[in-house]
Amino acid sequence: MPTFTLTNSTNVRNPLLGMLQRAELALVSAFAPERAVEIAARLFSTPPRFEHTPRERELLSTGTRYEVASPRGRLAAWRFGRTDRPAIVLVHGWGGRGAQLGAFVPALLEAGYQAILFDHAGHGMSEGAHSTLVHFGDGLAAVVADAEARGSTVHGFIGHSLGAAAVCVYLNDTRRKAHAVLLAPPVSVERYSGYFARRLGIAEPIRRRMQEHFERALGRRWSDFELPGSVSQVRARALVIHDRDDREVSYGAGLALARAWKDARLLATRGLGHRKILRATDVVQDAVDFLDERVVFAPPPARGESQPYSAPAPIA
Repeated sequence: MPTFTLTNSTNVRNPLLGMLQRAELALVSAFAPERAVEIAARLFSTPPRFEHTPRERELLSTGTRYEVASPRGRLAAWRFGRTDRPAIVLVHGWGGRGAQLGAFVPALLEAGYQAILFDHAGHGMSEGAHSTLVHFGDGLAAVVADAEARGSTVHGFIGHSLGAAAVCVYLNDTRRKAHAVLLAPPVSVERYSGYFARRLGIAEPIRRRMQEHFERALGRRWSDFELPGSVSQVRARALVIHDRDDREVSYGAGLALARAWKDARLLATRGLGHRKILRATDVVQDAVDFLDERVVFAPPPARGESQPYSAPAPIA
């Protein structure tokens, strides 16, 4: 049996790297399908890890660094503000790090909250080389449990991209009452895995076996995470903020989630894409206003209807 060593990277947007991965995976799939499943699973669960920027390091230096034990390894976490204040947990997305949500920290402190941010398994300064949505959910649960063990009350969450999906999973599992601001949330792990497979030339039987591999290894079925259906019983209040020009997670995903979530609110932005939304001053203020219940935001439009109004209305 030949030995195959596929390039270890999840950057399927690089054309040359993508061509190499497609050719190698096609060869492995033909001669060693079980090995192809292993390779696909490794690629799918290996996040890119980036260095913190100088601005992010400066922010982190103003917080209290600590570690949280999770089922997937030790997580690096930072706390800002007094522990007797209600806590807002900031949850980054795939290939990100907690400090990416640093723009929310000053506004949360000014509004009387404490802010907690952390790096997921396989990201930033946390342990591990691999991660999945299950890792994200387990990590979030561990951070919340740690905060409560320290005497803090968790009032709400701000999650971005896959971090927003993790917030949905956590709230669905716990039926916890809280406030959730969901920035650019995706709605389907299975559909994303189909996109991943197509970009790497992975045949559907291999993709399906990869999914079954994760379900056995992690003890959770992917159908548990399919949004928006899995949030129909969530008790938390939600504000979905999604940019119409997002090229990584389509605006339609956020719209579908807001429609499925009971009494959820939706705020559409333009020109911010998938990441600038984390630094937009108006988005930060909208999130804090929602957490404070100072503003009424529009519900999502019904099918065939336009957004009733584009800006939040102050409570009379």
